Amino acid sequence: MPVAVEVSPFRMFPVRLSRRERRSPSLVRLTFTDPSLTRFGDRGYDQRIKLVVPRPGGLPLRDFPIGDDWFSVWRDQPAEERAFIRTYTIVAVRPERCEIDVDFVDHGATGPGSRFAVEAQPGDEAIVFGPNADFDGDAGGLEFRREYAGTATQLVVGDLSALPAINGIAGRLPADATGLICIEVPHAEDASGIEAPHGVDIVWCVTDRGDDQVRAVRGWLTAYGPLATDDARTTVIDDGAVDTYWEVTDPEVRPSDAPSLSAWIAGESGQVRALRRLLVNEFEVPKGAVSFMGYWRIGVAGS
Repeated sequence: MPVAVEVSPFRMFPVRLSRRERRSPSLVRLTFTDPSLTRFGDRGYDQRIKLVVPRPGGLPLRDFPIGDDWFSVWRDQPAEERAFIRTYTIVAVRPERCEIDVDFVDHGATGPGSRFAVEAQPGDEAIVFGPNADFDGDAGGLEFRREYAGTATQLVVGDLSALPAINGIAGRLPADATGLICIEVPHAEDASGIEAPHGVDIVWCVTDRGDDQVRAVRGWLTAYGPLATDDARTTVIDDGAVDTYWEVTDPEVRPSDAPSLSAWIAGESGQVRALRRLLVNEFEVPKGAVSFMGYWRIGVAGS
């Protein structure tokens, strides 16, 4: 009798940089390739991946652990030698060409991801820990409430770091979706590339202060009208970063009724907290209808 082989929801993809494209003053798109990417699972929306890049002068990527306990083994390696691991969102998957695209915020050489984005050359190696196309089930790594994509009004708010995820969400919304997408970017030239259904308004806030975005969301919520609360529990998750804020609904607990509004909020942690106070405290948006994700924190090295 054949023995069933357990299929993991995620797997390691050894990749090489094939090309770089400047998308805007603040965004760089890297295209990675490898034959194994034919089995990369395209989940869409805000699918997260882990990108492993070598530390200059550190251990080569061939020494990166690949077993089920890879994270524990990596953590036990000398901190000054082990490879860097950072979290990104997939922009595009082309399995027929063995390619994936990942967008990076260009901070110069201030962080390992940004440094790799601006300094790596075609042929340079990396490792992607991403969804396995052979896994038949919910692999996780998404926080957008997909079950409400076609039934609830959508409120999607983020900054430049959240732009790739917002792009993925907007592209998967049904044609009759309604709502608001509000994005904060530092340069007017960064304000492009989002295509959403006609019923979804897109508002760009060209600033780095955060006040304009809060005002825009407050104005939209005021026009939207009152919302009923529910008692869905939430959980705060540390996603492995430093001083970030991550609050999503417990997957085991859903609102008793489908919410009229579904909100996805991501970006700088302080801004996410401000928007959380606006939604939950000021407008009583049900916590069970919102995902709050602090991708990074001002003054803390991340990407």
